[in-house]
Amino acid sequence: MKKLVVLGGLAAAAVAFATPAQANNASPAEAAAALGKCVVKADRGTAVSLLKSLPLTGGQIDWSSVSLGSAVKCRDASSGTVTVSALRGGLAQELFKRDFVEFGVQPQRALYDLAAFRLPVEKDLMGVEDPTKTLFLTADCVARSNPSGTEKLIKSAPGSDQEMKIFESLAPWLSACQGASQMAYGRGELRSAIMQAAYHVNARYWNGDMTYAGPSFRPEGVR
Repeated sequence: MKKLVVLGGLAAAAVAFATPAQANNASPAEAAAALGKCVVKADRGTAVSLLKSLPLTGGQIDWSSVSLGSAVKCRDASSGTVTVSALRGGLAQELFKRDFVEFGVQPQRALYDLAAFRLPVEKDLMGVEDPTKTLFLTADCVARSNPSGTEKLIKSAPGSDQEMKIFESLAPWLSACQGASQMAYGRGELRSAIMQAAYHVNARYWNGDMTYAGPSFRPEGVR
């Protein structure tokens, strides 16, 4: 049975993976992280608005239809390579670092002022496989069940060897969380979804909307 595709390096993991997609080039990933950091610092309101208004997935951003508000100076030549997914991940990553720092610790920001954006993490009882929903359900499950690994991913540089090692350690959770689905995703897509899910999970938790799956959830064979 096929499982979630992360990268070829995960083939050595105990869980069987389908034929891997190519790794994302580090430069666009780094550009998205840098842009997200700059936008959050320059204009937090715009950063939150982008997470509310940008589509969940997509190719390179059409900057003619996107307003950066007071953060317009954050754009540079490398911004042309940034995808919608990568920018969403960069924004969520920086907001997490500023608002939560880590899982289980009182937020650094007032609860009423946490970023509120929607992700498709409600399970469809009809069992229809939608690639985007499956991606975010998987990311939400990983963030809730392995907060330590998620924090390490947040702190790693996009496209780095460290990031790849963290994905390898998360492989059992990625596989278990996806379940029987046969959807395949690239490394950049997964990182972005997990960054967004990490913030979304923490915001819901501190606002009393949910509880963590916590460390009690372990994929089969993981100690």
